[in-house]
Amino acid sequence: MLLSSPDEYLYQLQANNKADAIRLWRKAIKEAWNNCCAYCGQNKDQMTIDHILPQALGGTDELMNVVCCCEDCNRDKSHTEVEIWYFQQYFFSQERWDKLEDWRTPKKDGTKKRYIRGKNGTPTRSIVQ
Repeated sequence: MLLSSPDEYLYQLQANNKADAIRLWRKAIKEAWNNCCAYCGQNKDQMTIDHILPQALGGTDELMNVVCCCEDCNRDKSHTEVEIWYFQQYFFSQERWDKLEDWRTPKKDGTKKRYIRGKNGTPTRSIVQ
């Protein structure tokens, strides 16, 4: 299940702690990109998560700002803005660029169910927002 942030995995009771929530979130992002790099399209053994707008430039840990990325592209892009870096790459693809732009477009959230935890972390009731 792909949720908007690691915190959502905690709120939705998909994870019991922050570390598990981050691991599940990263795994879901990689699966959403079919374990292929959003930039070069390669499927390599070690895929990472890249911030489209680097954190050093104000990027956030939100779903629409992170993509599955190979280590080579992640290292090469570094703190460069994606528009500047990606258009200069020999592997630039308009199809992948369109997919990136679609990924970055805010999506309307559906209804969310929030659980109120009681003793021992067990859900006692839910609130639909």
